[in-house]
Amino acid sequence: MTPAIVVSGVFVAACAVFAVAFVSARGGLQMPIAASQPAVAAASGGPEATAVLTPSPVPPTPPVAPSVPPATPSPSLAPTVQPAPPTVVPSAEPASPIPTLQPGDPLLALPSCGEHLSCRRYVVVRGDTLSGIISRYRLDIDVVQALNPGHLLDPSLIVTNELLYLGRSPLARLDPCPNGEPCAIYVVQPGDTISQIAARYLLTTDALLAANPGLPRPIQPGQEIKLPV
Repeated sequence: MTPAIVVSGVFVAACAVFAVAFVSARGGLQMPIAASQPAVAAASGGPEATAVLTPSPVPPTPPVAPSVPPATPSPSLAPTVQPAPPTVVPSAEPASPIPTLQPGDPLLALPSCGEHLSCRRYVVVRGDTLSGIISRYRLDIDVVQALNPGHLLDPSLIVTNELLYLGRSPLARLDPCPNGEPCAIYVVQPGDTISQIAARYLLTTDALLAANPGLPRPIQPGQEIKLPV
């Protein structure tokens, strides 16, 4: 081996030792690192490095619209409805205390006594008897006598063309009392007494006096008294 080669080898070896020593003194060789995603945690220098967490970015909170209270509806101006006036129902007319004739009554075939519809007129014809008339029209002899005062003192005697008043009630020829009272009005005739009137209309004297409190005694012709039903 020539001296030039030996010198060259020594020089190379010295350069190598110098290079190793230089690198060691600078902390060793550093290899290039490829680009990567940003690290979440970064380590501080030293063997017991503490990891530092980098917080992830928080998306911004969208602004919250201020709450608006619901609008209070304004009161509607409804038209005031006036109450309808009460309906006035006419009161029914009081029933007459004097019974009326029912449909099918044979007395309806006779003419009425004017405004007293419960009273009927009958003209006696030849051959009539009072008992025959009473039987034909199904009458009560006491009622017929009450409707014909002074004309049937003797029931066996009736005269041709004589006018008789017939009905179902002894009050059929009288006007009813006003205001719906259950009675009829009788006009006192000359010679009447309270007992006679009571007997004629099939009443008791006490009932007649009770219907006419304060009735003066004696009674006078033309005086009105009440006959209770």
